Amino acid sequence: MCGIVGMLLKRPINNKRIEDFAEATKLINHRGPDHHGTWNNSRVFLSHFRLSILDLDPRSHQPFFTRDQQLMCVYNGELYNYLDIKDRYQLHTHTSSDTEIVLESFRQHGNDVVKEWNGMFALGIYNQRENKFTLIRDRLGIKPLYVYEDEDVFLFASEAKVIYQWLPEFRLNDQVLSEFIWFGNGISNETMVKGVRKLPAGHILDINLNDFSKFETEYKPALRTNPVQANLKEALKQTSILLENSVRRHLISDVPIGILLSGGVDSSAIVAYASRNSAQKLDTYTVDFDYNLRENVPEINNARIVARKFGTNHHELRVDSINVPEIFDQLVFQYDEPFADAANIPLYYLTKLCSKDKKVILQGDGGDEVYGGYRSYNMLASLNFWRMVSFGGSVVHPDPRWRERFNRMLFVLGQKTDAARMSYLMTEETPYKGPYEILSEDKKNAVKAANPFFGYEYWDSIFKQENRVQKMLFVDLNILLSHSYLEKVDKATMLCSVESRVPFLDNELVEYVTGLDSKLKIRSGVKKFLLKQSLRGIIPNDILFGKKKGFGVPFRQWLKTNLFEYAMESFSDTSLQPYLNNQTLLNYLELHKKGTVDYGPLLWKSLVLCSWIRRYQHKLVD
Repeated sequence: MCGIVGMLLKRPINNKRIEDFAEATKLINHRGPDHHGTWNNSRVFLSHFRLSILDLDPRSHQPFFTRDQQLMCVYNGELYNYLDIKDRYQLHTHTSSDTEIVLESFRQHGNDVVKEWNGMFALGIYNQRENKFTLIRDRLGIKPLYVYEDEDVFLFASEAKVIYQWLPEFRLNDQVLSEFIWFGNGISNETMVKGVRKLPAGHILDINLNDFSKFETEYKPALRTNPVQANLKEALKQTSILLENSVRRHLISDVPIGILLSGGVDSSAIVAYASRNSAQKLDTYTVDFDYNLRENVPEINNARIVARKFGTNHHELRVDSINVPEIFDQLVFQYDEPFADAANIPLYYLTKLCSKDKKVILQGDGGDEVYGGYRSYNMLASLNFWRMVSFGGSVVHPDPRWRERFNRMLFVLGQKTDAARMSYLMTEETPYKGPYEILSEDKKNAVKAANPFFGYEYWDSIFKQENRVQKMLFVDLNILLSHSYLEKVDKATMLCSVESRVPFLDNELVEYVTGLDSKLKIRSGVKKFLLKQSLRGIIPNDILFGKKKGFGVPFRQWLKTNLFEYAMESFSDTSLQPYLNNQTLLNYLELHKKGTVDYGPLLWKSLVLCSWIRRYQHKLVD
């Protein structure tokens, strides 16, 4: 697991600009502190930061060359089936790393072999003989890859901060700002900085360095093109085999491995299968909070139960909100763009604890999107029923805060299109609460011209033939997972120089389970029905079928208590006035503290946005 950076020159530029870029690459040293390698000629500059996981020997340092020196690569990732690829194509290697398998298999078979790679990766390959450069990103976007192009250069990097640092100035992307206000992060391949984008998940970009013509292709298979025909018994057997095979593959490492254990079904399944496929006693890690939420208490207890059952060395970490201001700005900077999932805070602290003696952790992201673990799937499966429940609650519930929640749900479920319903299910904002009011007048007018729901409308059109539940499962894989949860995990863990692996996103498992009928995943109101049934007898039924609300971060309470003064100081910063409305933010904060209105999600996003703008306002231009 590593950090990769490159500059491809279209024409000669000032040497100082190249030196500045080389200096900027040091901002991602945390992604690979074990070795830093560079290579350059008159047209190409490559930089690589290595976190040694497989083949710790210096012979696997990068940039890595084929023996004939024709190809070289900078590679960030893990190829879990690299030994299978080696045997299939009878590759002769002089290292035991997956990097060499990646490069040699590409040398023999080019872009066609990429769809056979089962893993997480972002890489660049330079073919010196053909003067061609190829960028590749894994099919679900587990590993990040940012690109930028102007009349002089083409740049790529594992983290966009390298590009931001090098650019003398840039403009704010109002489309992405509108998405952030609604969803807490961008939901497309654009970034908050105009001109900087992500190479889409599952894409290959070929660049002819003679004339810089480009050809971008999508290699990942379209979801559900060939639905899997299977009854429940067959599906249970196959999904069990595939999940255990995936966990076994994800345990391949030349360094120690830990597991993040929340106490939910997904992480418990990983612990169960890992424990019977590991020769070593496993270390598991979970987190607690100073202001705990009721829904977290059962999860913490469940984590202890699972740890005892499978005999792990279990570690618990308490996150105290009084310490959050110390790392808040650092985390905002680490995420490159404003990113408002507060779960990145405990994830960072937990990974920092793991990093004392672990370089690799396994965790359960992807289980909900693949198997159907969110309440929204149930709501879409029984739309009319939930409309009636929402209407009744909005009229008769004695608590006005609950009546407001039911009113909001009635608004969401009453939308006329699936795209609108999916959009509003993924945000806690509504038009009638006016989330844009936190912005300055000029910026408010600019973002009103954008369409924050475009991403949902696009994917809704791609999967228009699917039923509502199946459609949202696929949309969540392409938006929620790719642009939110995987981003959250990569940036927080790599800041601590730790590789995070996600067994639920194994190619074979995803292709099989996503191809199954949604009725096998959500049945009679039971979410993740197929996964839970497949784990009977392995994980205690109380954990499998107990009430689950999700593991929440108490940021709403933090904003009323230990983070109130911190937020007030941030919202009072008048230097932010070209972008934000200070008085509105301060008013919302007071109302939230009094409990008059729950502005928690909007205030948290605002706090993140304040920090990001302060970091980059010296570069921002109108």
